[in-house]
Amino acid sequence: MNNLSNGPLNNNLEDEINLGELLYALWKNKFYIGAITSIFALISIVYALMLPNIYMSKAIMLSVESSSGGMSSMMGQYSGIAGLAGITLPSESTSRSQEAIARIQSFEFFSNHFLPLIKLENLLAVKKWNQASNILVYDKSKFNSTLGQWVQKARPPQSIIPSSQVAYETYKQIISIGENKKTSFVTLSVEHESPFIAQQWVEIIINKIDDVMRDEDKRKAMKSVNYLNSLTPTINYEEIKKALSSLQQEQMKKLMMVEASENYIFKILEPPIVPEMKSTPLRSLIVIIASLLGMMFGSLITLALHYSKKSSEHNESNSQ
Repeated sequence: MNNLSNGPLNNNLEDEINLGELLYALWKNKFYIGAITSIFALISIVYALMLPNIYMSKAIMLSVESSSGGMSSMMGQYSGIAGLAGITLPSESTSRSQEAIARIQSFEFFSNHFLPLIKLENLLAVKKWNQASNILVYDKSKFNSTLGQWVQKARPPQSIIPSSQVAYETYKQIISIGENKKTSFVTLSVEHESPFIAQQWVEIIINKIDDVMRDEDKRKAMKSVNYLNSLTPTINYEEIKKALSSLQQEQMKKLMMVEASENYIFKILEPPIVPEMKSTPLRSLIVIIASLLGMMFGSLITLALHYSKKSSEHNESNSQ
């Protein structure tokens, strides 16, 4: 009975002794732990200083509907007749902003509309940006800026000059676009080593998505008008003729909106600016995290060595 009653007390006492021993081992080797922590901190400082500054430029926009409420209701009224005529009219529930966002993120938009307007080396080979001279410094192992040639090593099927598919992977990493469901505000941002290029690329994306969707809607409206013009003489029913005439008017209104609207897809609420402050890297955070990891690593090594030595001494005493 006495042994059973004393068991929990002995276990608690042994736990306290083990905790005290653990703290003692850490304190005894505090200089060793501090040395490892310092090494981790120094390495992280060097690493953080080697990282280039990244700047982010962003624009805040609001979706602009290409048609008014009256036009939408009118087209809804004649959507059945338009279907018989082989014409698909846009639905009120269609989100132009969501379509634009999907297009901006697509490979088709990047390869056909964005990539031709930029320098490929500015996307894939920039090492850092010289703030004093506003000059980009390129990675010499990838791009020779003196000769203006790509020099990177490539394995088949890849070529020395990066393909549009390779460039697209980097494009997806540096852009961010999304719509706030509550406010319907759309935020587009681009990150780059140069704040000037970041701002320019945001402007390019905004202008090109506007041009692409404007031209597409204009082409569709013109095609519809031409088709309706060719269809009208073949219709004998007066009511259908009136409906087709209304459809023609709506398509003409749409063409007018396409030509007259300065901002066709997005109304810019906050245009992109050249940022003065970097967005990344957070060098102080890198050093703090690395120092904590170094302290944890040093503590684990200290405890492992301590208990390994204690176990060896215990085995030697038992063998004697």
